[in-house]
Amino acid sequence: MKLHRNYLLLALIAGGLVGCSNSAYRYSADEETYEAIADKAPLVAGMSDQVLIDEEKQVDLTLFSVNSQIYEFLDNEAEGEVGGSIISLNAALDLAFQHSKEYQAQKERLYLEALALTFDRYRYTPTFSANGSGDYQWDTTDQFVIDMQAMTGATAISTSESTVARSNLGARYLLKSGGAIALNLTNNFTRFLSGDVSEFSTGALIGSFTQPLLRDFGSDIETEALLQAERDLLYQLRDFTRYRKEFAVQVASQYYVVLLARETANNNYAGLLANNLSLEREQAFQAEGLTTLLEVGRLEQSALQADLRWARAITSYKRGLDNFKILIGLNAEDNIVLDDNEMVLIAETGMDSPDVDLEQAIAMAVQTRLDLYTQLDQVQDAARRIELAADELDVALDLNFLVSVPGAADGSFGELEFENAVYSAGLDFDLPLDNKAQRNNYRRALIDYDLATRGYVLALDAVKIDVLRTWREMNEARKSYEISLRGVQINERRVEEAELRAEIGLGDIQDTVDSQNDLTSSRTELTSSIVSHNIAKLEFWRDVGLLYVGDNGQWEEGINESR
Repeated sequence: MKLHRNYLLLALIAGGLVGCSNSAYRYSADEETYEAIADKAPLVAGMSDQVLIDEEKQVDLTLFSVNSQIYEFLDNEAEGEVGGSIISLNAALDLAFQHSKEYQAQKERLYLEALALTFDRYRYTPTFSANGSGDYQWDTTDQFVIDMQAMTGATAISTSESTVARSNLGARYLLKSGGAIALNLTNNFTRFLSGDVSEFSTGALIGSFTQPLLRDFGSDIETEALLQAERDLLYQLRDFTRYRKEFAVQVASQYYVVLLARETANNNYAGLLANNLSLEREQAFQAEGLTTLLEVGRLEQSALQADLRWARAITSYKRGLDNFKILIGLNAEDNIVLDDNEMVLIAETGMDSPDVDLEQAIAMAVQTRLDLYTQLDQVQDAARRIELAADELDVALDLNFLVSVPGAADGSFGELEFENAVYSAGLDFDLPLDNKAQRNNYRRALIDYDLATRGYVLALDAVKIDVLRTWREMNEARKSYEISLRGVQINERRVEEAELRAEIGLGDIQDTVDSQNDLTSSRTELTSSIVSHNIAKLEFWRDVGLLYVGDNGQWEEGINESR
């Protein structure tokens, strides 16, 4: 009965493990992983709480206003935008942070880093194991023996049969000092099914304790893998937070770039219409003999070039719009139109630079950039690896304790004879005689530390250069705006004068062509400078480290500024 009870217990345990469904394992992994992320999230300023990776969110474009206008400057692409959902910048940011495939991949990288940490933590908790096996054994008489029995008339040899069952239960606990405690219970049970039916059992309970005394001794050495896993998760949290800032700026920048391409198509269309009007007038003058075919031909060539620039601008706009749809997580066939009012909004904000001087901005970037903190921490990681490599060059000396309790001498299943327990204690040592690989690892660790130190210095310079670059780009855009604004005013007067002179027959065709082309170019440059300044300003706050992005992708920039 005792045998049956033990097998019943093992069967129940096995059944319970099998009963754990895949969804239960998935839930357990998610619970531990998100808890690990939540524990470290407060250590990173601006870290989002929205890091779930399995949320199923469908894009519903019917919630947005629908475009009903046909824009002539889009030519044969105009009707395609009718019925398209009008997407504001805030809506585009929200869509991107909810549906972007690249953003989802970044969340998954964060999740996987935290998932890996759960295993490193698990290693320092008691772990259990249970396994077993069962065999049915028999022997058969071969044909030679049968023939010999038939010839001699000997009595037939009976076949022997038996069943063998083995079980093993174990527990193990790793100590942060480098030691380990293990407990193992084994049982082997044999039942003979032929001849004299009998049972026989052997078993043992073995406990051990191992503690390094020199090499691998101490929590600093033993828990290095756990410490590095903890720090790697912190680094990934910083990377994810930094990525969110970069992604928000990327979405906003591409949004404005697409609007700029749209405005460029509009400007080129306006320039083409003006050129065609001039061409019609000159053709009428030529019919009356007031101008030459040469002058008309110059305007015709200018009209062809303007038409080509217009077609290219439309293509550029539509290509940018298609790429933008993919960026924010939409499908290529989704029909959207970006909100022209966003251009008005950034124009109204003016061309003022942030209210902070350059030296202060660089100092703030050094203090706030998360990627710079990670570079500095990685120098510390490299320093610890030197200590680990040096430890591997030391003598190995391990203290061992072992207790073995045998099974019952009469073969009773599950019975142990504690009074016959055997105890042993000893020392194991390993002299570092064959340590060429360890020597090389130590030298490599020293070099890696130097590399990490130089990497931090380079990263520090890169942060400063990022701030300088965006600062200069803001100044360049502001100067470009002033020049382009003046250029638009000048060229509007030039076009007006050229038109008046042409109407009274005193105009010069080259002046008409040049003034109209220059006006179109100045208008495009004016819009481009506004967009460039706004993008450079966003990149400046990002690179200074003072761009804080919400879960919907909207940001607060600077100290007192907000979107």
